[in-house]
Amino acid sequence: MRGTVASRVTPYPEALDWVRNLVSLAFILLLPFLLISTSLRSVVTDRDFLIRGFQDNDVSATTGLDQPQLERIADAFVAYFQAPPGQIQMQVTVRGQSRLLFNDREVAHMEDVQGLIQFFLRMGLVASMVIVLRLAFVVIFDRSPTPLGREMLWSTALIVALVVLVAVLSLIDFDGLWIRFHQIAFRNDLWELDPSRDYLIMLFPEPFWFTATIRMATLMTVQTVVVGLLGVGLLLSARFLRPGVGA
Repeated sequence: MRGTVASRVTPYPEALDWVRNLVSLAFILLLPFLLISTSLRSVVTDRDFLIRGFQDNDVSATTGLDQPQLERIADAFVAYFQAPPGQIQMQVTVRGQSRLLFNDREVAHMEDVQGLIQFFLRMGLVASMVIVLRLAFVVIFDRSPTPLGREMLWSTALIVALVVLVAVLSLIDFDGLWIRFHQIAFRNDLWELDPSRDYLIMLFPEPFWFTATIRMATLMTVQTVVVGLLGVGLLLSARFLRPGVGA
């Protein structure tokens, strides 16, 4: 079988090496996006997490919206983040008065937020396809799991650096980090809302986002540990279970 593989690849060794290196680099760089996407999805599609955030931040008192309406709002956001590009709006009753929940500025900002979230979710899908392609290279061309193990550890190092950086900056100055994130992520100032009148920021005040950030960092840490252990396992399997087989 090994001779058959060699006979298939030797006519174009340089091209094969170039493609393998490209796929390996994409694997290292995109694996973090898969973990980010998974962690982000667990936050923005978790209805109970949103409702719990409303309760923890006493949003009912701040907004004048009762619990059934807040639950309906949570459902709307979960659906919106998974829906095709569009606007989010709904009619609510605040202290006996019927009104639209969001103003035009908030609606426009949420279109930007939806686009940003769906970008990361799509990148997660792209990363998944690259991972499948990399695994195919392992099965068809690689003679050892060592290269894949090394790449997983390199990617793990990138993820650890990212998680540690975000965690440290969040604990030191979450306000500054949050502002800087918005300045980088959005090309307008629609995110600058007034907490005294804009319902979007009343529903999701800064403490909610701090909790969401810590949750995402925790989920990414758990996934990173799993990826790292798998990488170490591949290296050990190559060294101890199949001695003499190199990368």
